Amino acid sequence: MKATSSSTDLVISPSTNSTNILTTVSSSQDVATFIEMTPTSPTSIVKQSNYSTGIQKRDSLHKSVTGKSLPSSMKTPMTSSVTGFHSKTFKIYTCCGVLELNCLKLTSFAALGISIFAFLCLIIIISINFSIVNLLHTKLNHLDTSGTFDRDLMILACRVSVTNQYNRSLSLEYAKLYSEYSDRYYESLNNLVANVPPEILYWNQHGMSREDVKSRRAVKQELAMIELVKSGNYSSAISILDSSQYKELLTGYQDEVQSIFDYVESLKQENSDLDLATTTTSLIIICVSLVVVIPVLLVFVMLSIRKDNSKEKQLRLVRKYMIMDTINDVKLSEQFKEFCKQERSEDNFVLLEKINEYKKLCERSYDIQVFLYDTDILSSSASSSTSSTDDSSKKKNKKGFSEKDVVEIEKKKFEIAFEIFTDFLDVTGDRSVNISKHLADFVKQHLDFFAKGENESMPENLFETIECEMCVLMMDTHHRFKQFIETQLREKKMKIRSVHIVSIKK
Repeated sequence: MKATSSSTDLVISPSTNSTNILTTVSSSQDVATFIEMTPTSPTSIVKQSNYSTGIQKRDSLHKSVTGKSLPSSMKTPMTSSVTGFHSKTFKIYTCCGVLELNCLKLTSFAALGISIFAFLCLIIIISINFSIVNLLHTKLNHLDTSGTFDRDLMILACRVSVTNQYNRSLSLEYAKLYSEYSDRYYESLNNLVANVPPEILYWNQHGMSREDVKSRRAVKQELAMIELVKSGNYSSAISILDSSQYKELLTGYQDEVQSIFDYVESLKQENSDLDLATTTTSLIIICVSLVVVIPVLLVFVMLSIRKDNSKEKQLRLVRKYMIMDTINDVKLSEQFKEFCKQERSEDNFVLLEKINEYKKLCERSYDIQVFLYDTDILSSSASSSTSSTDDSSKKKNKKGFSEKDVVEIEKKKFEIAFEIFTDFLDVTGDRSVNISKHLADFVKQHLDFFAKGENESMPENLFETIECEMCVLMMDTHHRFKQFIETQLREKKMKIRSVHIVSIKK
């Protein structure tokens, strides 16, 4: 098999083993390799050299001689292979060997690394935040500031008990309530004192004893008033209640506990700020991860879908070439035709056969026009691949062609194209095949252009789409045909082996 690097056509030399052609492609990896080895021209490797400059020279030379442009079939542009983003590979040398990655995979690995790093950061941040917040919550649970409310109730109960001298039962009831409020107040205050740093306490800040603070002294006077009430001495209790000293002592409570309240509020604010910082950091990490990961994921999915579609197209193209190679092979063509008769798809086979004849005429027309108008390309390609004797023989062959030969071949191309249209593409044809009306109208349009003289030649890609669709329809049939041929080969090998064994035994 002779081939060059492209993704359009395949050239099979006459010496190629026909059975090997049928089993050339067996996997998607082989398909990719096979596609990379396919040539870019429907004729030979020689036509590839200097094509882009030679076709312009040939057109200008032909126009200067004949006053007409070259046929449209001669100006088919060549497609160049563009290296995609995902095809650039990088080698990473590891202790286990060389790891080859393309840009897409490296980007995916980078996005995966960023995602893992982000998730690890989130785990660390959430863990630290949980431990700190849990500690703060524990502290706040022990810092109950409800003692202020109990202190207010103590003052109120003492006042009511002292001033209700005419209702002794009510007075004694409030005296009892004072004792209950006092117990709750000191329980809460002692809890606060035990759970705040010593430097926060008012009496430590001012170098005082706890018993010397105003609130403590006010409580002592209130206890004295409650004792006076219980003994029935209301006048002395009221005098203490209305004294300026007692009133002055009551003003000291707010100053004494304010530092503790500030400390508790600072803990609450710290807890709130930590929650806000953790939430904000987590959201930023998540957003950054999404900004990086989602585009990479979308690009990866899009390129994967694109690559899958490309591979599918390449696979179909390879299968198309395999079918056309089978048709070009004399021996296999007859066998495949008989097999198509059994599969009731003979019309599709005949259509592909006719299209193949049309393509051969296009190649013939191309060769003649190269010999007639493209001496520069002929001489440059001949000098790089053949000797001077071959060059002189080609120049002699050039004298055997004329523009009439091109015209005759174009007429033959028109006749075959007209036969294909009337027999296979027209809905009223004898062998009408399942082809869309758009493709049939496209062929009919070019037939009309040539018949009216608007075009000097029939385009060589006239039946390209139809050929592809027919090859797609024939894929299953051709696959079964390959299996049939392989079965026959195995049976022949088994027979030869058995005969060989019998001969050895004799």
